[in-house]
Amino acid sequence: MRARRRAAPAGAVAPAMGGGLAVYLMGVFVGALDVNVLAPALPVIARSFHTTLAWTAWTVTAYTVAYAASTVLAGAVGDRVGRRGTYRVGLGLFGAASLLAALAPNFAVFVLARVVQGAGAGVVYPNAQAQGVQAFPPERRGLALGLFGAVFGLASIVGPNVGGALTQFFGWPSVFWFTAAFSAATLVATVRLPATAVSTRPMPDVWGGLAFATLLGGVLLALAAGGAARAGCALAAAAAAVAFAWRQRTAPVPFVDPTPFARASGALLMAGAALIGLNMSAAVFVPALAQRELGLGVLASGVALMPAALSGAVLAGVGGVLVDRVGARRVLLIGLGAGVVGGLLLALGRVTMPVFVLAMVAFGLATAFTMGAPINRIAIAMYADEQAGEALSLVAVFRSVGLAAGPVLLTLAARYHGFSGMFGAVALASALGVVLFARVRLPATRSRAVARA
Repeated sequence: MRARRRAAPAGAVAPAMGGGLAVYLMGVFVGALDVNVLAPALPVIARSFHTTLAWTAWTVTAYTVAYAASTVLAGAVGDRVGRRGTYRVGLGLFGAASLLAALAPNFAVFVLARVVQGAGAGVVYPNAQAQGVQAFPPERRGLALGLFGAVFGLASIVGPNVGGALTQFFGWPSVFWFTAAFSAATLVATVRLPATAVSTRPMPDVWGGLAFATLLGGVLLALAAGGAARAGCALAAAAAAVAFAWRQRTAPVPFVDPTPFARASGALLMAGAALIGLNMSAAVFVPALAQRELGLGVLASGVALMPAALSGAVLAGVGGVLVDRVGARRVLLIGLGAGVVGGLLLALGRVTMPVFVLAMVAFGLATAFTMGAPINRIAIAMYADEQAGEALSLVAVFRSVGLAAGPVLLTLAARYHGFSGMFGAVALASALGVVLFARVRLPATRSRAVARA
């Protein structure tokens, strides 16, 4: 069925290329900042709530489970009712949850705040990126996606340093006061955004989305918990899996669009996205490694991420340009190879400062060449242009599965083999990603500029 579109104001594309695009990039920035800004603060938060680092790291999982549950629905809502308004709702949720986290009287409320934050970020990201990409012609969308990747790199630079400084001098709640203020400023800036197009295609299944979130959360809690709690979480996950499978078969519009999975490359792409997410989650533990293995303080451990952040920010734009020139798949393979190198450097032998810096540079390259432009360009190639929001959302969901599972799986690896086991698992996941993406082929019906790999 042909989509109905609401006419946007004259010159709407031009503002999106300038000020409008900047406002969308600001929203992506604050969402990306929220993960990186907490990294140096996690040990302090754990002590504040009298819990373990593993359970505090699980708040990253709570954030990403909520993100994964909301992002597909949010991308679909944005495609159908307008991305500008949906984007603003996400910013409001994110800012309100930041305030709740800053004021949390106990760990349970803090986890709840992180869940709402994740839901808000899941609304912001696909709508901001889809609208930003649509402002560029097809042959330049690698550059557009590279800009969003560069914003993630910038957040990686600013986040740990801001988080470390705020935590050391003002306490960890100041981190959330900062993100609340930034999201409020971005929300004010959205007033001047031009209207966006809408479509009349039906919404994905909400009940399927809830079952998906319950399934993912139940599995991860079962891995993290013990005793009767583990059994209860496993049973809840099994029931959610049955419900999710049933809704996928019976809902008019399934929560997860099966279209990309009709070809093997679609399934490989989503599995690879999950591995990339798992690798990204390892950044949360780098400050703890720097504090324990290198003897750095909270502030210095945030600064220690600078080599990864700088190389990631600089190379993200390069990755977008390379996607347009040599193809997304080749860029992804280079990035995953860098992930193997970074993981092995931290897993093998004693971690000294030179080894640590080299590993951070390798991880920066891996992030720049896997997280943004390459994988999103492939996803867009598998959908029609009017479904850009859904395409980016689906990749974001599977990447979020990896992000959510990462802290749990990596802490399990660390329980048996310390940081060597943790970053050895990162190297293994990167190597598996190389194998998967080497087999990805894009639809032959797409243009050469989009589909070559």
